[in-house]
Amino acid sequence: MVRMNDCECSQTPLIQLSPFIHQVGGHSSMFQYDKNTVCKLLAPAEYDFYQSIPDTLKPFAPEFRGCVTVQYYEDELGYIKLFARPQTNSLENHPSSNEQDQSSTADKSVQLRCSKDGHVDYSNSLGIDTVNYEKGKPSMVLINPWSLQLCKKQAEKLHRQLIGDENVTITQKYILLENVTARFHKPCILDLKMGKRQYTDVDSDKKRQSKIQKCELSTSSKLGVRLCGMQVYQADSDRYIFTDKYRGRMLTVEEFHSSLRQYFSNGSTQRFDVLPEIIKRLESLHVTINSLLKYRFYSGSLLIVYDGSLQSNLIDVRMIDFANTILGTATNDEVSNPHVGPDKGYLYGLDCLISFFRGILKDDEHKCEMISIDDLEK
Repeated sequence: MVRMNDCECSQTPLIQLSPFIHQVGGHSSMFQYDKNTVCKLLAPAEYDFYQSIPDTLKPFAPEFRGCVTVQYYEDELGYIKLFARPQTNSLENHPSSNEQDQSSTADKSVQLRCSKDGHVDYSNSLGIDTVNYEKGKPSMVLINPWSLQLCKKQAEKLHRQLIGDENVTITQKYILLENVTARFHKPCILDLKMGKRQYTDVDSDKKRQSKIQKCELSTSSKLGVRLCGMQVYQADSDRYIFTDKYRGRMLTVEEFHSSLRQYFSNGSTQRFDVLPEIIKRLESLHVTINSLLKYRFYSGSLLIVYDGSLQSNLIDVRMIDFANTILGTATNDEVSNPHVGPDKGYLYGLDCLISFFRGILKDDEHKCEMISIDDLEK
């Protein structure tokens, strides 16, 4: 990234990025480019996947919208800013000033600042959710602390690279993706790591063993799915309950099932009304994955979103994180090529997820029937 002086910042047609406050999982920070678009650090394999994504999978993945070069800037007061310079193929996505003004107040007021001693922190009270956040413990927050923490770590890393040489140039490319949460007033988000196997053929032995261990010690090995992050809007407090990936790794099968039920609890009622459409969408995705021979979506995640606003029954289901997705060779020999047929691990996770959701819906319908019978007996 590039550290610019005030003159360069004011004269160059750049777009100021803000933290993407609805990021509930992942290990690298994402930023909001405009109301409908987010920036994610470019991984060559993921970029290649989006260039050749199967048509049948496009409805289940965020729309790819090009690339940008991101630049780092610290002003005289120490405020840290990130600016994106659109590439030619991304100019159509250049937001107008009106579109940028539509960003939420929370996005604009979340500001990082570097003190004279080099310490990076949030400049106002919105960052307090990060200070009070304890890894592995659910928390009640205004903005989920995961996104704020990742942004802070990114800023600290960049600042360290600039110490002693303010003219250093470090370039980083980001891909532009559809902001899946943009349509939702109060997005309730479930980020799930899918599949029974997370490592790829090219991973180092150390990374492979780490991923195998995470699967064996979590619900991934038993269910083909584990919780990577969750935020649920609470109507009674106008805040979110946030759960991180560390808590997700510790869940037993029963606790995972309970977490899925909690995902539909808004503090005053159960939002099981959105379940039928979510199940329908998951079943459609299952058919699509089953038709994609030789694809393996290792370490891929599934994003489920519904609107916490009681006036809306809007939902969405998307596959995300394709940096470890591979396409097998043409041979159909399972001995020389283990990537024959559809991704059975991913399908197994979908089967378990659909079964859990159907069970939750059936239990709710049974309770409603019991209530009706009791009313009749009265």
